[in-house]
Amino acid sequence: MIVTVRTTTDARAKAQDLARGAVEARLVACAQISGPVTSMYHWQGAIETTEEWEVVFKTTEARYPALEMYLLAAHDYETPEILATRVTRVSEGYARWVEDETATARVIEGPANDERPFFVYGTLRPGAYNHDRFLAGRIGTEADAVLHGAVLHDGPGYPYVVPAEEGRVVGTLLTPASGSYGELFGLLDRLELPVGYERVAMDVVRTGDGARVSAWVFLAAPDAPLGAVIESGDWFSRP
Repeated sequence: MIVTVRTTTDARAKAQDLARGAVEARLVACAQISGPVTSMYHWQGAIETTEEWEVVFKTTEARYPALEMYLLAAHDYETPEILATRVTRVSEGYARWVEDETATARVIEGPANDERPFFVYGTLRPGAYNHDRFLAGRIGTEADAVLHGAVLHDGPGYPYVVPAEEGRVVGTLLTPASGSYGELFGLLDRLELPVGYERVAMDVVRTGDGARVSAWVFLAAPDAPLGAVIESGDWFSRP
């Protein structure tokens, strides 16, 4: 089943980033950008009027869950518009093209046998906007931690970590709740891999007791859209 999915954002550059990320990850066969359009809506008790750009994605129903995860992670709106519509009639050739282009999406690995915890340093940290949205009920323990030998970069609404000889990145070590590891492992890969990350096992230092812990860390992929270096290494204290 072919579906169209649309979202809006407040800048052409942001729309282009959302479109390119989805196409590069093979979550969609194509994305079309139009605008500006004027949007009027209720928000926090007031009527807002905003100039926005619309992005329409062409994908399959099977790829929709991964596309939704990508948009929720990549979008900088607190509540982004994500509307999916099933296409009731479509030419055979076009449908086959959409299916072929999205069939080669990046494969998500199964859970690792040793079930490492996860080191998060951006929007998935406790107190950040994606923590409760995606991790609520799935985490057993949380502990402050530091990754040494890495530099933190700003990004398009979320940060990236790049290995370096010197530097440190502040974050949180998350241990999944009992029975939640496989679900959380797959969820985080679906969130992070399509938007410019690659998952690597690295040692981090737990702040409370100084213990060195092997954890999964999502590093910047070679083509990640890196922004300025965050000198403090702490995304919460960026300028």
